[in-house]
Amino acid sequence: MPSGKPDTDQLVTQDTSAHLASVRQEAVRRPNSLGIGLVLLLATLIWGSTFLVVQRTITLTGPFTFLALRFSIGALTLALIYHRRLIHLTRYELCAGSLMGIILFASYATQTLGLQYTTTSMAGFLTGLYVPFVPLLSILLLRRWPALGAMLGIVLSFCGLTLLSLNEHFALSFGPGEMLILACAVGNALHIVLISKYAPRADAINLSLVQIAITALLSFVAMPIAREPFVLPSWPVWLSCLFMGVLATAFCLAAMNRIQQFISSERATLAYALEPVWTALFGYLAGERLGLLAWIGCGCILLAMLAGNLKLRLFKR
Repeated sequence: MPSGKPDTDQLVTQDTSAHLASVRQEAVRRPNSLGIGLVLLLATLIWGSTFLVVQRTITLTGPFTFLALRFSIGALTLALIYHRRLIHLTRYELCAGSLMGIILFASYATQTLGLQYTTTSMAGFLTGLYVPFVPLLSILLLRRWPALGAMLGIVLSFCGLTLLSLNEHFALSFGPGEMLILACAVGNALHIVLISKYAPRADAINLSLVQIAITALLSFVAMPIAREPFVLPSWPVWLSCLFMGVLATAFCLAAMNRIQQFISSERATLAYALEPVWTALFGYLAGERLGLLAWIGCGCILLAMLAGNLKLRLFKR
């Protein structure tokens, strides 16, 4: 005889179904092309403006301490704003986000270590290799051939990144530092491709939060390995971590996971390549000199974004 009380399993099933339906409904609300472009433009602007901030902060504290605080603040920011979504965190989001968080941490760790053994110009050149790596990994992991416009844009973008990296301090050599930076480039490309693989079937916020939290956790684990003491940093470090955690981490990574639900990893990469352009422009405003090759490189990257919107396709999907 019915007791008149709702069945618990039925309520859980209904709640889960309602969440999945809301996720699907959110995915249907595709932002327009202008909105996507503006969000990506803002994200790369933020990334480009953080170069000097990071450079100065690392002189005041250890690199893994900085990463641990930055990503902890980023995770806390998303958790406070979207805490109700965490109730519906799925196993899929947890596993996929953890995998991407490991890749994300590996990218930052190898880049941080590699910078100690190579020049900035060489590091910039090798890091830029993630641009051609993305379509290669997309073919291998997503079984997706890039459009002709995207391939043209990738070639132009890589040429632009190369020209931006060339200066009087550039020396073509390959040692431990260069290998670490190359690993960072592969990690960056893999992270972008994995977002395109997993984000369309997940809640973008939950997926981002897991990635950021895993990166923060691994950064704390790396601190004693790198012999960094567990001490409270000075207030300038806290201000830097607050800016980097809220904007460059929470907002930008959430934007990546949301936007890549609707555009390919190749097109997203062309937008992300604007970061060194903004960095060069901010450096120019701060008094640094940009040579002719650097300006040509900036122009190539801008042309790459235009080429990426061509509708011609090289292969049928």
